[in-house]
Amino acid sequence: MTTNTAKSKSKGFAMETSTPSIPSGSRETVAEGPVSLVSKSLLEREGQTQWIAIKTSTIHRKYAKEPHDIIKEARLIASACHPNVVSILGHSIDSPRQAMSFWMPYVPSSLIALLSSNDFSPHPLISIMAADPLNPSPREQRFVLLVKSLMFQILIGVTFLHETAKIAHRDIKPSNILLTSSGRVQLIDFGISWKEGEDLAAKKNDLWVETPEKMYFEVSTGPYRAPELLFGPRNYDPFAIDSWSLGATFAEFFTSVRLFNPLDDEDFGDEQSDSGDDSPGGLSKPAEPFIIPKRLRIGDPTNRWVRDSLFDSTRGEIGLAWSIFKTRGSPNETNWPSFLNLPDANKLSFINADPVDLPSMLPNFPSSAQQHEADTKNHTPRETMSPTPVDLIHRFLVYEPSQRLRPSRALTHPWFTSEPLLLLPDDFPVSNIPGEAPISLSWGAKSLGEWLSDVLPSGAI
Repeated sequence: MTTNTAKSKSKGFAMETSTPSIPSGSRETVAEGPVSLVSKSLLEREGQTQWIAIKTSTIHRKYAKEPHDIIKEARLIASACHPNVVSILGHSIDSPRQAMSFWMPYVPSSLIALLSSNDFSPHPLISIMAADPLNPSPREQRFVLLVKSLMFQILIGVTFLHETAKIAHRDIKPSNILLTSSGRVQLIDFGISWKEGEDLAAKKNDLWVETPEKMYFEVSTGPYRAPELLFGPRNYDPFAIDSWSLGATFAEFFTSVRLFNPLDDEDFGDEQSDSGDDSPGGLSKPAEPFIIPKRLRIGDPTNRWVRDSLFDSTRGEIGLAWSIFKTRGSPNETNWPSFLNLPDANKLSFINADPVDLPSMLPNFPSSAQQHEADTKNHTPRETMSPTPVDLIHRFLVYEPSQRLRPSRALTHPWFTSEPLLLLPDDFPVSNIPGEAPISLSWGAKSLGEWLSDVLPSGAI
């Protein structure tokens, strides 16, 4: 194995800091996908040890899955130093195996773990009384506090990527957002990201070289994919892709939490699809904060909670397109003027559907935020923003890419300046906090990390 050291290069990737030897001890597999393996190990450095996550993937084009590229990923992460972006501690090339590894601080929890907690809801599992919007319960107050903090941090991180690093992530989703023990957001997985303004020399050794004239539309994941990607564009705004993914991700803070059993023979994807109506404009029944199938018992230790996504990708790209259209309305010259310019726009026709009010799709929306009205059907949002998170989400989920809310603008959304105060991690650098939103490092004598530990599953943080 060849290990890179200070100012060394491999496949065009250079790291200007000392790179320690890759750990040779035992490893525990954390995640395994079609393109990479992530394992957990102990790293000894300067007399100290720390847990690290090691990501390994092939650098042989024959075995790589286009457009995933670990060489580009390491290069882009190394160029983006920010408290809300994961950092690289070292990297190495295994020449005989044609594989590359890089390692990062191990972060035990992710946003998807939080969203999969039935405690992360403004509503109790069993509700006796209706919520009072003027007098929110302690549970609802905690929920709003956590949602606001995490959304704001995610926006800080993506704004840095877009405005400073000039990087479009192109795969924003809950599983790519980690949470440290202090509650600090860490964006990960840059294997299909795009960097604006790079010349060919900078990316000549990438596995899959992308140009502005020939971009990949096979990016982003399932229900977080922007609708234009479903119609074959080779030239598009990659930063607008992130805006849509932010909207789909933020919506998931408020969607239903569903109980399921991974050992159940019944397909979970079909079950989620069946909770809605395939006809235009609505659900077969109102969405509920918690969905518990009759055949499952809450006390069964083999059961798991999972958060529904706003859009359904379990039926492929055509099914995803219809899921988007029956929620946000069918595309037309008014709501999506550039739609017919997409290469595959005329290859399929869909039933005409009117847009649905977003709050009806978000049963875990807090009652205290329902005092403010927001027009969530118009794809040309009015200039004045409403201080409610559904207004924020709606502005990201606009069809016309150029009209979508940008993360930097979202940081000034009035919801972030309304009560309660923004609670940020106690280790967050003050110099990296943008805007004028009032912030706090504790609430109810507890830090953000302590509040998160109350909600996350045991051992997740």
